Formats: sequence, C-alpha cells, structure tokens
Amino acid sequence: MSPYSPEPLGLLLEVEGERYLLRPRPEGPAGEDHEHCYRFQRFLRLAGLPVPALRQTPAGSYCLPLGEECFELQQWLGGEDFASAGTRGLRWVEAAGRMLGQLHEASFRFPGPQHRWPSELQAGGLVQGWLNLARERAERCEVGAIASALQTWVEQWEAALPAAMMTLGAARGLPELHVHGDYQALHLRFNAEGVCAVSGFYASRWEKRVLEVAAALFAFSALDWQPETGQTPPLVARGLEPERARAFLRGYGAIAPPQGQEAACLAEALTLTVPILTINGPLEDLFFAEEAALNTSESQEQVEELLECLAWASAWPGWLRRARRWLAELWEEAATG
Repeated sequence: MSPYSPEPLGLLLEVEGERYLLRPRPEGPAGEDHEHCYRFQRFLRLAGLPVPALRQTPAGSYCLPLGEECFELQQWLGGEDFASAGTRGLRWVEAAGRMLGQLHEASFRFPGPQHRWPSELQAGGLVQGWLNLARERAERCEVGAIASALQTWVEQWEAALPAAMMTLGAARGLPELHVHGDYQALHLRFNAEGVCAVSGFYASRWEKRVLEVAAALFAFSALDWQPETGQTPPLVARGLEPERARAFLRGYGAIAPPQGQEAACLAEALTLTVPILTINGPLEDLFFAEEAALNTSESQEQVEELLECLAWASAWPGWLRRARRWLAELWEEAATG
C-alpha cells in the first residue's frame, strides 16, 4: 500500500505463511490481455531482478475474477516508499537508475514475442492525444488566467514536438526492447541496499530504450516525491535538478551505456515524455479534478498555485533546447565513470 495514491493499492494478506498484496488488476492503456506482462515479469524474476511473484489460482491463472473486476495476489517484498528529501533520497535515485539499467540489460535477452502497442498509442500519438485533452480542458475552463496559461502550454509543446519526432525517427542505432512502461517511484520499493521490489508492468511494450530512460530521468530528478502528503510538485524551478540527474544517469550508465545516437537524443526523448508525465503529475489536479470544482470554488491561492505550476511546465521546451548538449554529455560521462 502506498501513501502516494488516494486509493489503497491493495490489501495485505497472509496465505500459507507468506504475505501477498491483493489488488485489482489495472488495464493497460492498450486494453490488451496481460500474457506479455506475466511472461515478462516471470522472465525478469528468473533473471535475478526483485520482481514480486504472482500467486496462481488452482486453475493455473494469475487472475481471479470477482464480479466485473479481476484481482491478483502479488508477493509482498516489503521495503519503503521513495522520498526525495534527504541524502538517502539521492542514494535511492542512483539505485533507481542502476535497477533500470539491470532491467534493460535483462530485457535484451527476453525471447519475446515482440509486444507492440497500436500506432496511436506509441510515443508521438500518445503525447498528441494528451495535448488534445489539454486543449479541450483549456477551452472548457472558466478561470480565464488558467485557460490562457494552459493554452500557451499546449502551443509550446506542439511547436516543439515535430522536430523532436523527426530527430528520433532519423537517429541511428537507438536500441529497442521491452520496457517496463511506467518506471517511477510508485512502482519501486527501497531498503538500505537500494531497490528491493519492482512492480507495475501493465504498460510494458516494445519501445525505444531512450524513451524510458527519459521518462524515468524526469520522474526521479524533476519531481519532489513526498510520501507523507502524496504530492509530487516540481523539485526545482526549471528543468531537472542537476545532482539528481547526474546520480540517476550514473547508476543507469554504469550498467547500460548509451548506444548509437542515444545520448544525443535524450533531450528529444524528454520532449515526447515530459508533457504526459506533467499532466499525470504536477498538473493532475487541473486535469483530473471535478470540472465544477475547478471552475467555481478555486481560491485565489489555488489559482496562483496552478499558474505557478503551469509556468514551470511551460518553461520545459526552452530548457530542453538549452540543455540538449548537457544531457547528452551527462549520460556519456556516466557511462565512462
């Protein structure tokens, strides 16, 4: 169970002397069956990664249908939620990077078959879909300052996306593999040694590796994870926090150095992933709160907080243009020690 979520992620149970987390099985974005997810987790666990086992039903299924929902019994490996605060948080950032590197290196050996999402759910189509949602949200928002700021945010990202997609499409030697799909603090548990559990593989699919590196880099060095409040506000006023970005890529690069033009494309990969992660992170109250509450009951203080967060989000395209070379060098330097 995690304090980051307003809803409990599951119920701890003991079955035959072992602890399990009983929880609903979420549907992946593609709405497909979960056979790839189960095969991939089993493979990674056998490869030595701390992926919790799923208990099978007597019929041999990993899914227990109850009414209209399906539930899973996931092995409980213990550990703590990630928190950005303090020196331990910085050590855990590096540990998260190292674990992602180990996951990707193992994934290269996964026998498949390739599990691909439909084209509209691949990186370019996915981010455009979220931006379309943001544009609709801006048109419906009755708070003029927020509607204008959100519209500006959408326009800035839409201007930045074509060049980023062209660069990624033309880049040479970008490795592809089965990624975790949602590698962030909610799906990791930590102990004194580092990451002790990796879960949440429901968005796993065949993808360019650099896109997952970018998304995870953002999650661990742009957001302030606060388990006591469940919030993930921006960590710094602009872009990535340098020390944490360096720590994450140091952990990752020691295991998985960049190949081909990967390092040079890290800024473009962030351009495709940051809008989605921002909507589902610091801006989530703007997108997932009740519209009536947003339009009629926001205090001036709440409006100012949203505007400040939108200003932070709108600064990202410009920051990425300026930081492109620094990001590439950071990954390359991390890989060489």
